[in-house]
Amino acid sequence: MRTVALLLLLAFAAPAEVVDRIVATVGRKVLTAAAVRQQIRVAALLNGAPPEESFAAFEAMRDSLIDRTLILEEMRISRYAIPEGAEVQPALDREIEQAGGPEKWAALLTRYRLTEEQVRLSLRLQAAVVRFTVYRFRPAVQVTADAIRSYYETRLPVQPKPALEEVRDQIETVIRREQINVLLSKWLAEVRQQTHIETYEELKP
Repeated sequence: MRTVALLLLLAFAAPAEVVDRIVATVGRKVLTAAAVRQQIRVAALLNGAPPEESFAAFEAMRDSLIDRTLILEEMRISRYAIPEGAEVQPALDREIEQAGGPEKWAALLTRYRLTEEQVRLSLRLQAAVVRFTVYRFRPAVQVTADAIRSYYETRLPVQPKPALEEVRDQIETVIRREQINVLLSKWLAEVRQQTHIETYEELKP
């Protein structure tokens, strides 16, 4: 009877390890290998590229999802709403159109082992993170006339260069985005230090 019980226990325990495993904890939140692999496939689909299956890609996506988890937790605390599915429908429609229509889109989803709802959710979370980041950090950003001129003179790659006034707004947008990203990176570094985060490097994708 003990042998039978042990065999039954192993029969139930073994599949659980194969199905999924924890690759990181962020506070009380858990990231699983399946979630990381799924997001790699979503990113590849949206970028029109094959999924990257290396451990470096797995590790990079895991770290990106840790950052996203921290941002989503801050959104929850701030009661900042995640966009509804209807709000990202135009973005999803563009993906379907670029794929060549509904039938080719369905085939693409099958090839990447994804469902449309998984892609839709990823687009919702992506939009939420972008909007919240702008909402949180844009008030602290100051773009000066000197910064715009410096960008125009030293970093604008277009040759021959258009007149400064013709590209002023575009340059200001780029500089503002860069400054927001700097503030976001600094904030994430601080929050990472304040949050108990565990990663499991020995686990392979």
